[in-house]
Amino acid sequence: MRKTDGQDAESQKRDTRTRILVASLLLFNEHGEPNTTTNAIADETDISPGNLHYHFRKKADLVEALLDEFQADVRRVLVPPSEEISIEDFWVFLHLLLEVLAAYRFLLRDMETLVGQYPRVRDSLRGFVQDLTAIMQLYLEGMGRAGNLRISDREAGVISRNLAVIALFSERFDVLMRNETNSGVSVMRVARSVLSVLIPYAETSTAAFVNELADQYRDK
Repeated sequence: MRKTDGQDAESQKRDTRTRILVASLLLFNEHGEPNTTTNAIADETDISPGNLHYHFRKKADLVEALLDEFQADVRRVLVPPSEEISIEDFWVFLHLLLEVLAAYRFLLRDMETLVGQYPRVRDSLRGFVQDLTAIMQLYLEGMGRAGNLRISDREAGVISRNLAVIALFSERFDVLMRNETNSGVSVMRVARSVLSVLIPYAETSTAAFVNELADQYRDK
């Protein structure tokens, strides 16, 4: 069936909107949201500022739209695990989590500015941190039940918070320590740090495997 002119226009509108969001995310991640202007986004998208204004009246609308995308991606990752968890299950979860955090890293890098300026960002990140910590605890408890970790529920509650802090804020620490801007290197370092926390709690039969996984993320 041939598209009508109205359908073609609507499809083009959606495509332009998607291109704007992709360009905005790229620039926010690279330069930070406070340092990115709508004119820079228009240039990156290869459209006029007026065309961008037609789709998003102000930069706050872009942040809100990207926040919606972040929330949707997070919901697909923060799914309560089954009762008994293998190290591989946790490893897959960690990879998916770090992929999302890397994709929207501007939200954490510019957190103080964004939280102060956008109430929805504040509420969303607060809920995300709470949910992440709870899911981390479920994974730790599940690995304990499966006999992969020697860990009490009390220890799982404390360690889950530590793992969440490492996952969320290690990149900012790296920037202060090394002026690190390569997100790929930072993700590898975070993965190794999270897995290394588990090693002292790993049962003898799984400790070597956790060590092997952590060693895969050594800085090259």
